[in-house]
Amino acid sequence: MSVALENRLEVLRSYPRSRPETIERFARFLETSSEEALFRMSPLHFAEEQGVPENEAIDLFLRATHAGILEFTWGVLCPGCASFLTTPSALRSLQRTRDCHMCRVSIETGDDNMEVAFSVAPSVRRIRFHQPELLDLRKDLLSLMFSQSRTLPEDIRRLVGDSVLDSATLPPGGVHRFSAKMEPGQTYFLAAPLHHLWCELVPTPESRTSHVDAELLDGRLLPGEVQVREGEVSVSLHNRNSAPVRVALLKFWVPRAEMSCSAETVSTPPLRRYFSGKRLVTHQTFRELFRAESIPSEGGLEFKSLTVLFTDLKGSTELYERIGDFRAYGLVREHFGVLRDIIAERGGSMVKTIGDAVMASFAEPTPALEAATAMTREVRRVSREGVKLQLKVGLHSGPCIAVELNERLDYFGQTVNLAARVQGVASADEIAITEPVYGAPGAQDIIRAAALSATRERALLKGVEGETTVYRLR
Repeated sequence: MSVALENRLEVLRSYPRSRPETIERFARFLETSSEEALFRMSPLHFAEEQGVPENEAIDLFLRATHAGILEFTWGVLCPGCASFLTTPSALRSLQRTRDCHMCRVSIETGDDNMEVAFSVAPSVRRIRFHQPELLDLRKDLLSLMFSQSRTLPEDIRRLVGDSVLDSATLPPGGVHRFSAKMEPGQTYFLAAPLHHLWCELVPTPESRTSHVDAELLDGRLLPGEVQVREGEVSVSLHNRNSAPVRVALLKFWVPRAEMSCSAETVSTPPLRRYFSGKRLVTHQTFRELFRAESIPSEGGLEFKSLTVLFTDLKGSTELYERIGDFRAYGLVREHFGVLRDIIAERGGSMVKTIGDAVMASFAEPTPALEAATAMTREVRRVSREGVKLQLKVGLHSGPCIAVELNERLDYFGQTVNLAARVQGVASADEIAITEPVYGAPGAQDIIRAAALSATRERALLKGVEGETTVYRLR
């Protein structure tokens, strides 16, 4: 084991909740895995393969990133081909739309197509992917282009590798001349795969074009499509960027007649479960360690579905009057610690405290509901001088917007408002939830396991038009 890795592992071991056996599995994984396995890794895949709970694996990967063992990358997944469209400067530069030039589709960035992947840091173990301009694209084209959550049979992997007719590294200002015999019915691409830049070359009987001049300029490959003659064709590519770029000429592995992608017709290829951007930003460890990962300033980041949880202490005003400010505040702080641990253990994050209340976010409804049942149970154990705390909890799931407020991640929208209002109708030791939470897969199992009974009612909530279906769980 390298000294650099051992020193950084000591940082992970110093975390109070770390399990030595998990750290040792992680160390062996980093030392013995192939270079491909250490590029754009998923903590969910690590958890599955190593027999580690998912939330523990996520926490491990984030802490390892903070310790300099791993690096993470944000990508938008193309629904047609599962290309991993990388986002420079990570979250703060995430764009509302991305274009897959290979599939010729524009992709709306959403919580269902943002993947966060991790690679080993070069200071710990150097792998060839740290120098993409030197990669053998016949061997590494798939790894460079696509999400590692997409699994392909070996014959397809060979076919993709064989599609590379020629490749070169272009230094700044460099030019490379490609040539190939272009067959009718086939599609050819001039490509800079790491940057997801493609120029489609279409052989047609009508075209007399036998030479194409192309250039890499300001993050674009120009032109984007050219009709060329059938037969021998040459292409000169000029790199006008300030950094070297690995480029290739490809004979695409799918015949042109089968390339009918459009925004309306593409369907996501089979993928293993991947670590989504939504799950990352709703994780407590991310909030604590990566505050500098700011949300895009223009319009924030939209989530199609997020679960928001609010809590409040029953009778907190009377509590301060009864035992005094100092003692009451001690109890409140202790209850905050209990809630924070419960939220973190279930993969959520504590967004903020508001007086004696807590706002938390979760990627899915069921972990939030599990947290709510544990909160009402565990907070009763926080007692002092004969005082027992009672909690009111409200949950709602729906779309919302993540924004940066006072250098912290926060959420806005009607989903947040509804969750707060639903908490307001809950009684002491009661959880109030809306229909999207009650009807979520697995919610009924959680309610039964907690021995709770559900009472359905229609409630008028302040600031919400019409009546809202609310389930009271006691």
